[in-house]
Amino acid sequence: MGMTETQEEKSLLRRARAYIRPVLLGALAGAAAAAVLLCLLALAFGLLHVTGSAIPAAAILIAVAGGFAAGIAGAKLRKKRGMLTGGCSAMLLAGGLLFAGVLSSGVPGAAALTRAAVIIVAGMVGGVLGVNGKRDR
Repeated sequence: MGMTETQEEKSLLRRARAYIRPVLLGALAGAAAAAVLLCLLALAFGLLHVTGSAIPAAAILIAVAGGFAAGIAGAKLRKKRGMLTGGCSAMLLAGGLLFAGVLSSGVPGAAALTRAAVIIVAGMVGGVLGVNGKRDR
């Protein structure tokens, strides 16, 4: 016998609820990590008088590091399915960055979409490492 529709919906909601907290907290952790790295980068660029041509590459590296941190944090909270959890956390982070870009400069271009894809892949890698890494005691 199969499950009724209401039992199926409850099961689906229960499974989805297990991802909400880790994904949201992972995305927040990734945004916090990116913000801290961005402040450190601004300080370093100010002290070293770096030219403006290095800023876009550094911004991409910081965004990738934020996606990686989001993936690790989300996967460590969920403790399983690291690629999915990390990818979703990084996707939420990338979506927020895309939304901020749309608000500031209009329609996102191919570079912004590529950057979002790279952030998501970094989150997936971070999720796998977050689940398969050393266990916290």
